[in-house]
Amino acid sequence: MSGKPAARQGDMTQYGGSIVQGSAGVRIGAPTGVACSGCPGGVTSGHPVNPLLGAKVLPGETDIALPGPLPFILSRTYSS
Repeated sequence: MSGKPAARQGDMTQYGGSIVQGSAGVRIGAPTGVACSGCPGGVTSGHPVNPLLGAKVLPGETDIALPGPLPFILSRTYSS
């Protein structure tokens, strides 16, 4: 990510200001649940490849899920 910290619109800076301009989704913590998808809203079954960009998106896998008042869920997605 060009050596710059990852942030989205609406995130707060360490000095109290919010980010008002930029991308709504980023590679880390993308609100869509799919990291940098080349085909947002596209098919995620079978072989989900965008023929124009050659991007392949695989759905997330849940590695660990711990129930509780504040559930902890660790999952991974892949986008090339």
